[in-house]
Amino acid sequence: MSTNSHVQMPLLEPEVLVPLPTDCGHYVAVLQNKPGELDALRHASGNAWDRMTPLLEFVGPVKAPKSITASSIDGWVKRAHAALGTRPTYLDILRLAPSTPVGGKTNGSRVLEEIYANARKRKMRFVPVLPVEEATEAHLEMVRASVLADGHGAGLRYRILKVLPPSGVSRQAVLRAQLDGLELEAANCDLLIDLEYIDEDQEIDAATLAGQLEEMFRMGTWRSVVLLGTSIPKMMTVVKQGSVGTIPRREWDLWLRLREHGLERMPAFGDYAVQHPHPPHGGGGNTGRANIRYTTDHETVVARGFGLASQGGPEQYRDLCQQLVGRQEFAGRDYSWGDETIEDCAEEVIEPGSRNAWRGAGTSHHMQVVTDELWQLSTMS
Repeated sequence: MSTNSHVQMPLLEPEVLVPLPTDCGHYVAVLQNKPGELDALRHASGNAWDRMTPLLEFVGPVKAPKSITASSIDGWVKRAHAALGTRPTYLDILRLAPSTPVGGKTNGSRVLEEIYANARKRKMRFVPVLPVEEATEAHLEMVRASVLADGHGAGLRYRILKVLPPSGVSRQAVLRAQLDGLELEAANCDLLIDLEYIDEDQEIDAATLAGQLEEMFRMGTWRSVVLLGTSIPKMMTVVKQGSVGTIPRREWDLWLRLREHGLERMPAFGDYAVQHPHPPHGGGGNTGRANIRYTTDHETVVARGFGLASQGGPEQYRDLCQQLVGRQEFAGRDYSWGDETIEDCAEEVIEPGSRNAWRGAGTSHHMQVVTDELWQLSTMS
């Protein structure tokens, strides 16, 4: 345990962070700190940023390391800051144990503490995220220390399909215990209801979900409430190689159905952009099939190449771009940075680039689509 883990700090007056998803016209994009997704954030339009708050996950290696160097963490946060600046963001970790020691540090610093300290040094306005009922006591302690030091409150990320309350215990009681552990009231905390991957065979009843949400709302007025989920599978085998296929946006359709149930408070919408919640254990890179994911109103269009990306080379992506540009769903180069990238590649203005470039292009287009959809809904209501 670090030497300063129980230092008592005065509770700061909570800062009003704008934008945060205080209404259902806002969007939370769960993104990994991968180069493509950070590029998408760097190139996001002003109107997308006005209606969006990212939840940025710092992703660790497949095999848990014994320690992580301070220079590695500095590089992660430096790149995140270049994409986010001082815009509010949620910060979380993925495949990283929060208590992993930071190599070279003599004060016993742990990886999550170092991420927070580095972000604080760069004046990033971040909300620390705590996984409900999954966090160790050390993890809770580090989030609580950030709440005290930064005054930005916290986000409770509740994976309700995975984390079930103990027998005889209500969800309200589970959440109250987490708030008490953080020394927070609901008014200074964001409730992030995370459905994660919604399988095509998985039926989630909107009425049942509405009842579960109402139960959690009764314990207090949360600063924000967000519903997260995705239909993007870990592997794109649902689309035949060498073809263009589609995947229904089940998380979007579920959120639209939820609007019909007269909730006292409609949660904001969130998803994982064009990625599965968890990276493949193989590490990704060029070991998978080349593909580009392109969001439309109710589907994700997937243009998929033949064979491994490493075998076909980057040139595969030019052909995939040409296929997308030729479809009626293509929004045009002026729609987003991602659309401009796709059209420029199709017309041989730029080189095809690596897989990360297409992760970024798809994410860029997706963020613009979702923020536009939410804006249109808000003008109709």
